[in-house]
Amino acid sequence: ICGNTKMYNAIPILKIAISLTISAPGAGKGTQADLLAKKLGLIHFDTGKYLEKLLHSSLAEKDSVLKREQINFDTGKLTTPKWILGQARREAERIAASGSGLVFSGSPRTLYETFGDDMEEGLAGALSRLYGKENVYFIKLDIDEETTLERNSKRMVCSVERFPILTKEDEERCKALGGSPEKRKALDTPEIIRERLKEYRERTFPMIEQLKKEGYNVIQVDGRPMPEEVFKSILKKLNLS
Repeated sequence: ICGNTKMYNAIPILKIAISLTISAPGAGKGTQADLLAKKLGLIHFDTGKYLEKLLHSSLAEKDSVLKREQINFDTGKLTTPKWILGQARREAERIAASGSGLVFSGSPRTLYETFGDDMEEGLAGALSRLYGKENVYFIKLDIDEETTLERNSKRMVCSVERFPILTKEDEERCKALGGSPEKRKALDTPEIIRERLKEYRERTFPMIEQLKKEGYNVIQVDGRPMPEEVFKSILKKLNLS
């Protein structure tokens, strides 16, 4: 079980690492990560999709650790930081070993996952070791909570490849694949979205200032416009437009 690791024939292939996880739920992290992967030849590891698949597999019903994480995930709480850090770091090392750049949507999400401790290497340190600190970027897509609630409540994906339905073209592409638009998941209810926003404010948002203090590249982009406009802004701030 893994995230979306399909390679795209984009030129050039950049040896960089990007994380969009310091953005609120519904900011468009997965959409922008997909666009970056296609444009820059990166591998996109979508932690949310990875967790949704793993934690709702038959394996989760037999494993006490996975069952614990399933309960966290399904109630809008963050999965245990030490556990998900190990999963994300392993994927980063695997992707880097293949010679590819990567983009995360969903990792890291807490100070511990980002910086680790005396016993565990954080994901920021791992990415710096694998790609060089100057080639590691953290992107924050800025949206207000009202927009977050509206987007999450209305999110639709294709029933086949699970890509987001944002435009008429997306809908036609889905139909051509034999699929149809459907609600993303049961987690997108107002109550659970508010819980996810609370987790974001208390556990993810504090990462931003610490990343800046430690000299990481932190890019902030207005996440409210249409996805293609947000993408252009990201490329411009990465000096890749």
